[in-house]
Amino acid sequence: MNITMPKVDILQVLISAAAIFGIVLVWYDFNVKVFERTHDFLNATDEEMEIRRKESKERRIPEEMKRLEEKKRIEEEEAMGKTD
Repeated sequence: MNITMPKVDILQVLISAAAIFGIVLVWYDFNVKVFERTHDFLNATDEEMEIRRKESKERRIPEEMKRLEEKKRIEEEEAMGKTD
């Protein structure tokens, strides 16, 4: 009776192991970042949260101003096109 071992393609095993390792590494890094961010938010004082809100608002205001100016410019161009 001749019992043979199944043929294993070493290259395929290495590629599969590398792919799984890469996926696990990305998943681990993501979870660490989520944990750290959540931990920071849960431990933040009211003063720190207010500072973060102000910083976020300061970043949003210029973006909103640009968007409104662009919208106004487009409306003016459309109005000029309709009257000509």
